Amino acid sequence: MQIKITSLTLGGTEFTAQPARLHLGAQNAEGVDRLVFQLPVEWAGCTVTLHIRHSDGTFATPIVLDAAHSVPVGRGFTGWPTGQWMLAAADGGGYAAYTRPGRYDVYGILPTDGTEEEPSPSVYEQFIAQVTEQANAAVQAAQNSATSEANAGQQAQAAAAAAERAALNGSRSATAASRAESAALRAEAFAPEDGTVLSVNGKGGAVVLDAQDVGALPAPTAPQAGALLRVLSIRGDGSLVVDTVTLTALKTLLEAT
Repeated sequence: MQIKITSLTLGGTEFTAQPARLHLGAQNAEGVDRLVFQLPVEWAGCTVTLHIRHSDGTFATPIVLDAAHSVPVGRGFTGWPTGQWMLAAADGGGYAAYTRPGRYDVYGILPTDGTEEEPSPSVYEQFIAQVTEQANAAVQAAQNSATSEANAGQQAQAAAAAAERAALNGSRSATAASRAESAALRAEAFAPEDGTVLSVNGKGGAVVLDAQDVGALPAPTAPQAGALLRVLSIRGDGSLVVDTVTLTALKTLLEAT
């Protein structure tokens, strides 16, 4: 525990401790804590002692601070529930200084040597309540841990299922890619090296179409712009003989008919 001693000049030099109120742990504790003092520069070269007055008015034997300006907390403090403390500094040449008295306290404990009376029912009930509360907290922590473990297991199963679906999708993609590659190879096998277009029936050979295949009429021997195409006759092979006729001539022909 760090305690800083500060000098203040207010119509006279005062030395104060921060903190001045010390909480020193359990009653009758020995050697658990240690007080470490940060001394002011005015006390350089001085012998510093710790003075303790118990709550019943008795004084403990003064304790000299060691080279590190510290003292252990022993039963000179903790043997009483409360008390006061103070530091004194002297250089042997007439200089003497003191801190303002501070206070200390310790917390009580249950009897440990068998010479004290049994704890009262109320104290015992408080003790049982504390133990029960701690046990319940431990059970709750175990349940929370089990729940977390179960959630982790469910998450692991979901991750495994997702990985399985991803693997299945990958297999299907690979199968589709293989099929597409096979189709590309078949198409490449049908393609001629000289670039001739193959028949759409997939049986090979160049595609040859005439005017009758596409339902078109042959061009007249003397075509005229703006005239109509007229069929004159049909040959034995099914080909047509055509010429052109103007709208005026066609009108005259129809009127004569």
